[in-house]
Amino acid sequence: MAPDYVLAKLYVAALQLRGVPARLDRIESRRAADGVRNVGPGVTQTSSIGHRAKLHAISTGLVDAVPEYTSQLLFAINPDAPILRATVRRDSANPDAEFDPVFAEMTRSLPQETRSLRPSRAERTMVIAVRNKDPHIDGIRTYSQLADRCERFSILIHAYPADVLEMEHWAELVNRHYRCTPKSLLTETTVTSGDDVVLTFASDPLLLSGDWRLLTDDLHSLAAAYIFPLVAKSAVDRPRQLIFDELSEKLTTTDVAELLRVEYRTPDQLDQFITNWLRAKGFSGREK
Repeated sequence: MAPDYVLAKLYVAALQLRGVPARLDRIESRRAADGVRNVGPGVTQTSSIGHRAKLHAISTGLVDAVPEYTSQLLFAINPDAPILRATVRRDSANPDAEFDPVFAEMTRSLPQETRSLRPSRAERTMVIAVRNKDPHIDGIRTYSQLADRCERFSILIHAYPADVLEMEHWAELVNRHYRCTPKSLLTETTVTSGDDVVLTFASDPLLLSGDWRLLTDDLHSLAAAYIFPLVAKSAVDRPRQLIFDELSEKLTTTDVAELLRVEYRTPDQLDQFITNWLRAKGFSGREK
């Protein structure tokens, strides 16, 4: 289950419903490295190639738009950016404003051929969640409270196959902010009834079940990673930008989790689910 694939399908469907030609393209690592040019409004399909390969594909004209994530792309471009080390309070970051410091720094770091469009409120930030109604963990509400007792718990990194390497990378960064080491830190694609603490992305469908409670990141371990379209300046005109901006305005973290759940459980229904979602959000037919 690759979030880039699902979001790219959403981008393409939104454009097509408004009468704008678009297609879904797959970026292969070899093609991205070769810099093959593919003319037309293509959108990347996979997340497994990583942020740098997507950036290269946009810069060289292989595709016109890719889904990206603010702090995660900035880390890929400039891992030594001070804003990432200082960490931004999540309640102070405003995805609608150009003054969000992480988004602003990321935008300044982009190659000149690329452009970041309006970020959505939907997040792919790394989060920690604990199981509800577990007496051993019921009183824990914040990262610092977990850190004080983390040696008692086994923490699961919940990662779908396409996300394993990136998840483990971010888990390592989060762990640096802890004052202790958990009993164990394992990576699995499934969660069992014995798992009480998980590290995952905010858009993980697992969190839709109601069985999990997100902890408050009072340690400000990681800056928020808002979802946004990264585009080629030469390929995305004003009509396309307006559609992308409208989509960002309406997309939420819960929406992304729902899309990923459909893709994971019933992939043959994903296209219809996306179409229904877009129509419910006002994307039916051509914009007048």
